[in-house]
Amino acid sequence: MIHMECAVPVRASRGVTWRVLEGRVRDPERHLARVQACEVEPRGEDELLRRVQFDDGTEVTERVVLVPESEILFQFLEHPKFEGEIRHVLFEAEGSLWLSFLFRGHTRAGDELSREELDQVREGFARAVRLVAAEAERMERAGHAALEPT
Repeated sequence: MIHMECAVPVRASRGVTWRVLEGRVRDPERHLARVQACEVEPRGEDELLRRVQFDDGTEVTERVVLVPESEILFQFLEHPKFEGEIRHVLFEAEGSLWLSFLFRGHTRAGDELSREELDQVREGFARAVRLVAAEAERMERAGHAALEPT
């Protein structure tokens, strides 16, 4: 079993942070350099099926469930290395907004990760949550700047 979690404080509103997260779900090519193509198929108001193709030829199919302004669940339906899920969770702690990325799963049978590969996954995971927080903070500042009188 692999369990990874990384949480960071976010100096932006819940609404702005949610818009960043939702944008990455619905249009990942705009936000993630390695994504070459993405097909999104709505499956109801807050659920979709997503097929993502990366620049190295890897393809991932996932069921995505959105709990507005709270959580996004990605369940791997087809992934070349992993079975499991990723959760992006917005939560309050000590009066501040936090964003957590959580991976819970395991490698497919016969496909073990080396310590170095596991460290790369962990570092990529931590980098991703920090990038989302930074993007939300930039959007928040830009929004406030747009509202200031000139």
